[in-house]
Amino acid sequence: MTSYKLKENCPVIIGVGQCVNRPEEEFIIDDPLDFVVSSIRRAEDDSNVAGLAKEIDTLFFVNSFSWVPDKSLSELSKKINAKPKATACTWIGASAPQWFVNQMRERLFSGKTRLGLICGGEALFSKKIKAGSGQGDSLKTLMGEKQPWMAGDLRDPLTPLELKYGLLLPIHIYPLFENALRHHEGLSIDEHFNGLCEFCSTLSSIASKNRYAWFNESRTVDEIKDVSGPNRIISWPYTKYMCSIMNVDQSAALFVTDVKTAVELGVPEEKWIYLLGAGDASDIWHVTERTNFYSSPSAKIAAQMALEGAGTSIDKIDYFDLYSCFPSAMKITRNMLEIPKNDPRSLTVTGSMPYFGGPGNNYSMHAICSMVELLRKNPDKIGLIQALSWYISKHSVGIYSGVPGDNQPRFISPDKYQKELNRVIGPSLIEEASGNANVETYTLFHDRDGKPTGGIVVGRINDNRRFLAKTEMDADALE
Repeated sequence: MTSYKLKENCPVIIGVGQCVNRPEEEFIIDDPLDFVVSSIRRAEDDSNVAGLAKEIDTLFFVNSFSWVPDKSLSELSKKINAKPKATACTWIGASAPQWFVNQMRERLFSGKTRLGLICGGEALFSKKIKAGSGQGDSLKTLMGEKQPWMAGDLRDPLTPLELKYGLLLPIHIYPLFENALRHHEGLSIDEHFNGLCEFCSTLSSIASKNRYAWFNESRTVDEIKDVSGPNRIISWPYTKYMCSIMNVDQSAALFVTDVKTAVELGVPEEKWIYLLGAGDASDIWHVTERTNFYSSPSAKIAAQMALEGAGTSIDKIDYFDLYSCFPSAMKITRNMLEIPKNDPRSLTVTGSMPYFGGPGNNYSMHAICSMVELLRKNPDKIGLIQALSWYISKHSVGIYSGVPGDNQPRFISPDKYQKELNRVIGPSLIEEASGNANVETYTLFHDRDGKPTGGIVVGRINDNRRFLAKTEMDADALE
């Protein structure tokens, strides 16, 4: 047995569970909360401790689009016969699963928590089928009101000016990052698009081997490159096969405690996966106020803090799962972590959100669960999970391994390093501009027939102030 006397407060994940209900299974989920309970029961069984859910003192729930969150915590507690002393639920923000793990780590260090449960899920596919609609609800429709009792970041994701210019949803903004990356790397449109298709095909291949993935088929480069039929252009350069799919039925849960309690509960040591380090950081919150559209300083800082806490470095990481709603999110994080493009290590253990599935805010819970399963088979390896919120706005990072590492566990408060990031100031943004300008990035929006309907340009005028501009509805110009 590992010597844990000096590390008895080291956080360990002791049980994980995932569920998927694919279309071909022809089963409609009536109660989404029961679907989450199914993952909790799997995580409980995975720990080899009967009745583990009843023992929790802390329950963290990732906000879901599938049901009303203010009732979820009490209803969920009843369903699993638990009486947690501390509970929390987030608003919108997909960094939530890893952020909750990091929060649980702090609570374990401070003695506020003995055993915690983190869970979430979506049943949007079933919801769409029950509604009898060919299309699911849009993200704008699904977003509930934020409440003061919610945990985490409650800042509004968009400014009035961004909304005025049609930047309403992720599919409107992430293509801006992608086109800025292309320009920054000096690639032609064809070079970039071909590379993008190859990048996505590799991710799809990984997802096809994941038993919890929404799609169990692998997309070839040619399939992703072909913009006819179902694979229409959504917002240039993204085709449908490159975008996260949110109308899925997927749930996941995990139990986390410390080494001392894991021993007391009788969890077999081969089940323990250590959280060695954690980091959380934010960039300039609103996209159009940032210094550029191809980097994220907070991704680098969050990862550095997690690696420092774990006593390791990026070249020692064996497995990654970088947040993957759109390719630009993964590529920007990869660049900030200084992972070479030709690095043989994959950027995901799940297969990414366009292929594994993007269950709302809860995708990274699946990434953590997948990482735990992988590390149990290879306990000497080290894994890194990175999750983000909104528009590459906020990052949460965790470093995991099947062995405790050499460092004494310690908590590094984000307040100590967020101050430096808060000093960064982007260019001033003006509502109206005229004269000569340099384009920073752009995108074109398309309808369901793949025809361009308009677009947006972001640029700088000669005095370096930034502006937004809408393209005119001119069919010839848009083509």
